[in-house]
Amino acid sequence: MNILYSAAPGATAPSGTSTATGSGFSFIFLLVMLFAMFYFLIILPQRRREKQFQQMISQLKRGDTVVTVGGIVGKVIDIKKDTVKIKTAMTTELEVTKRSIASVFREREEEQKEQEKQE
Repeated sequence: MNILYSAAPGATAPSGTSTATGSGFSFIFLLVMLFAMFYFLIILPQRRREKQFQQMISQLKRGDTVVTVGGIVGKVIDIKKDTVKIKTAMTTELEVTKRSIASVFREREEEQKEQEKQE
């Protein structure tokens, strides 16, 4: 059973050339907007964090108190190329990678001396 549908009298078939061109531009625009949002929300903040981390590691020196990613608190006693030796408790010494350092705490006196030097 074949059923044929016919258009209303005087109706013309829609041409797809104008909508295809318009949808192509909107698709490219949406891709560009998506990439821009991805860059500003993910890539740029990650670069800033990496730069801050590198600065923190480069300013690391003996006597600084550090906290590792695992939550271990210790005082820096030796710095090597890729590792740092920290002293925890009274006699325990651990050698950890520089990447595992989460934050650095300096003594208040050292911070005040650095601020006076900068002024």
